[in-house]
Amino acid sequence: MARGPLFLGIDLGSSGIRGIVARADGRVAAAARLSLDGRTADPDHWWRVLRKTTQALMQDLGRGQAHLKAISVTSTSGTLVCADADGRALAPAIMYNDARARMEAKSLEAVSHGLPYAFAPSFSLPKALWVQCQRPALYERTRRLCHPADWLVGRLTGTFMSDYSNALKMGFDLEREDWPQWIDASIRDRLPVVVAPGAVVGRVSGVASQETALRSGLTVVAGATDGVAGAVASGLRRVGDYNTALGTTLIFKGLSSTAVRGRNLYSHKLPGGRWLPGAASNTGAGWIREWFAGEDPRVLDRRAEALLPSPYVSYPLARQGERFPFADGRMRGFASPDGDGLARYASCLQGTALLERMAYEVLDRAAGTSGGAVYATGGGSRSDIWMQCRADVCQRPMHRAACPEAAMGAAILAAAGTEAQTLAMAMDRMSRTDRSFEPVYHAVYDEAYAQFVEMLSVRRSQDDV
Repeated sequence: MARGPLFLGIDLGSSGIRGIVARADGRVAAAARLSLDGRTADPDHWWRVLRKTTQALMQDLGRGQAHLKAISVTSTSGTLVCADADGRALAPAIMYNDARARMEAKSLEAVSHGLPYAFAPSFSLPKALWVQCQRPALYERTRRLCHPADWLVGRLTGTFMSDYSNALKMGFDLEREDWPQWIDASIRDRLPVVVAPGAVVGRVSGVASQETALRSGLTVVAGATDGVAGAVASGLRRVGDYNTALGTTLIFKGLSSTAVRGRNLYSHKLPGGRWLPGAASNTGAGWIREWFAGEDPRVLDRRAEALLPSPYVSYPLARQGERFPFADGRMRGFASPDGDGLARYASCLQGTALLERMAYEVLDRAAGTSGGAVYATGGGSRSDIWMQCRADVCQRPMHRAACPEAAMGAAILAAAGTEAQTLAMAMDRMSRTDRSFEPVYHAVYDEAYAQFVEMLSVRRSQDDV
């Protein structure tokens, strides 16, 4: 039976629901994952799968359920749920990667003065405008515009609120902590009260308790987007540190004392006056699937280790267009040497790290920081060889999180709202490192980086001709 307080984090992902029960020291007491079976846009199905997830977790805990102190929920950002006054979903959710609201996003540029970012079609406010204009009958029935985490918390508690991490893509002003007046009044009337991630928002209702097996009256704490929750779980602690998720693409979040403004940058806010400025590159590990299809990356890593540092310079952008550390929709990647051999593979491992180094320089300049550690997450962080290469190229310590999942971040937020004095204290206690990689200096990497920057500059200049 579990001893000491326990905290439950729930993550609604694009393909399933992950639940983690964590102890106060960050060790996992129970975990479960259930698939959405392809029904990713059906809120009622989310609820059914959440119920099965929590039932499984409570069964695993047994009498340890008595030690469960709080639950928090995270989900994909930008997904929109239209609900009636009682919180019933009225239509399938408009998912985070849905780009139908291009015109609405463009129209917001003329009115959204003061926000330190530009609206993208994937944001939830352009989607709400699209529903208002293109689905008027649905809009008239809608009384609550929710994000998935908001909606699930509403089902748990009967109270529909949001956190200012999820609310960012709905246009919430994080610096003033209020909905801007330039948002259409009709939409503002349908928007929720917004609180800080980690704030207590309610208790599990009797009805929800019967359906989920969670204790009636269990404290429910505001969560965050999955990206912010992943950063919370990653282990970053000091201003200037970064959480970098290396998956198909590279996603950066840094810890800063101020909001950061810049092209293709936007800043999430954490309780306690800290910020998470972030950006996303189209470069990442996608080139492995595109250029080395059918190969086992683990085998390639081991064989390529002896070829690092590489004398070749590559920019392994698998598809056209880059977002960060520079924005260029026409940019194309390049890789050397020709062919599909180990030398090319090693050069691309190194090239991803060179792009990562450039991104940290841009982010440091914007935030006024320098030299922070990197807390690495994502599938690419599982490679020890790539992690060491990244540490050497970037000349920064790289720490791999033991449990880098968004559900763990939600569990940490649950602890912050109930047992820990601050989110920073909860992160210190509960985020754990699996392995650290200290940088080893190789002059060849400095030379490769200078050549990399020059080659990118030349190719971008050629595109402008």
